[in-house]
Amino acid sequence: MKKNIIILAAFAFTVVSCSKDSSPSPTETAPTPTPSPTTPSYTVPSTYTFTDGSGNSTVDFSGQAARLEMLSEMVTYMKTANTLGTTISASTLKSMYANNGYTWVDALGLSMTGSSKQLKDKTAAGDVGIQTLFENYMDSIALHSSLNYSNSSETYGNAGVWTNGSKNYLMAANGYEYGQIIEKGLMCAVFMNQMTVNYLGQVPNVDNTSLVSGKTYTVMQHYWDEAYGYFTSATDFPSSGTNRFWGKYSDVVNPILGSSSKISEAFRKGRAAIDNKDYTTRDAQITIIRNEMEKICAGSAIHYLNEARTNITNNTVKNHVLSEARGFLDGLRFGYNSVNAVGMTAADINTALAYIEDFENITISDINAAIDLIASKTGLTSVKGSL
Repeated sequence: MKKNIIILAAFAFTVVSCSKDSSPSPTETAPTPTPSPTTPSYTVPSTYTFTDGSGNSTVDFSGQAARLEMLSEMVTYMKTANTLGTTISASTLKSMYANNGYTWVDALGLSMTGSSKQLKDKTAAGDVGIQTLFENYMDSIALHSSLNYSNSSETYGNAGVWTNGSKNYLMAANGYEYGQIIEKGLMCAVFMNQMTVNYLGQVPNVDNTSLVSGKTYTVMQHYWDEAYGYFTSATDFPSSGTNRFWGKYSDVVNPILGSSSKISEAFRKGRAAIDNKDYTTRDAQITIIRNEMEKICAGSAIHYLNEARTNITNNTVKNHVLSEARGFLDGLRFGYNSVNAVGMTAADINTALAYIEDFENITISDINAAIDLIASKTGLTSVKGSL
């Protein structure tokens, strides 16, 4: 049984800095840098907990926590389609994406329903073309779920629920698992882009001398916190927060890259530096975070390509891990380094994607070529086989 499906091609694009996340907007002036002391006289806390002189918290990333929860609910909804006979709605997914008339479960009590927070307007710095691409992916996953077809033979050309033993995934006729591509894509196009390009890009240019009206923090402190909130909502990461999104995948590659400890320390050290107007140390942490995010993303892509190589004759599992790899690989273009043509450029990403585009006919040689290119451009050559 062959079905017509929607097959969408990735394309290159440019990401630019976008407006802030409903952040307070007092007059923003660049702080006057002060030299970093040789040995900082301040303490860096062991958790992302910062207070003022009266013991009041100066940390607020509630908007970011809401967006992480929105994507969590979207992922849960999309995964229901992995069960044969369960149909999901493209209009529902788009309502969730834009937070337009959707009623959230909101298990954490973040007041998501009817709020101004959404994923769509933060996607790729507001790039309408990329927003439309993700909505087209949503059309595809909804269409495939409506076919109610069990592809137990794992045959290319048939869209539906591909099955192999206990593994069941809703996939296109070409093997693409759009649920994975959407999840990983939004992790990159929203969370990583907002973190590394927008907020960390704006931090050096905003006020750190006066408190925002009615708040306990300065604009600079708040922007740094918002960047952290796109990485994890756990203040004690990596003790907690390793169950989803960047916290999860940082933990996956941590045994090889040490990413969890590096990025956690950089966020805490940078915030402490801001509190003490040590801007040299702050800027050093910005560079660390941007580089570590590229390594986590690239390392995750390599991790799943290694799994695809291991499962080259198992179509269902191969498609699943290739879809994850594709989502991370395509998403690399949203990070600061790629946007600024440092490390793996958009052209490099497109070349690597071309190696793995054809899931049906992909070879070990194709996978190795993609791994080698990603690793060489992101400084992971020495560990590519261990990821």
